[in-house]
Amino acid sequence: MPDFESRNLDDAESLARLAELLHPTKVARTEAKARGRRRAAAGFLPAQSPAPADPVAPVLQHA
Repeated sequence: MPDFESRNLDDAESLARLAELLHPTKVARTEAKARGRRRAAAGFLPAQSPAPADPVAPVLQHA
């Protein structure tokens, strides 16, 4: 991201934008979560199935 190279972080506006990305407000996090949930409901994200609680291990047979 060329906007955030060290040579471009010499003014307060650039530093404020970087801080905004690295430390989003609670409102921004809430909006991002809601946006992600809407995308998942619309089918843009693959549905994640929960992992089985007790995976069945293959039974070892004696040779």
